[in-house]
Amino acid sequence: MDKNEAQTRREIIDLNLRKAGWEINDPSQVSIEFDIYLGKGTTEEEFRTEFTDHQFVDYLLLGKDGKPLAVVEAKRTSKDAQVGKEQALQYAKNISCFIYSPSNGA
Repeated sequence: MDKNEAQTRREIIDLNLRKAGWEINDPSQVSIEFDIYLGKGTTEEEFRTEFTDHQFVDYLLLGKDGKPLAVVEAKRTSKDAQVGKEQALQYAKNISCFIYSPSNGA
């Protein structure tokens, strides 16, 4: 059965993170929908929204020092997890994080 991104996160990724020892409700360990502000870009003012110049990391795993450790980018189960690879890699680069993982829960 195909799961949308929200279902994939809740029913698969959240469980796998918990099994790996992450407490997803503890903001000192996991930041959900972490906002990366890229700075004001070159988007024409008429096309700007409140989300322009922002990227949102589905899961940002934090080290004991509070610094970014890993990015997990969620995708619906019917999508190849590699679809999110470039997106997750870009997020990781933008926050100086060296580990990234696209996931469709499979």
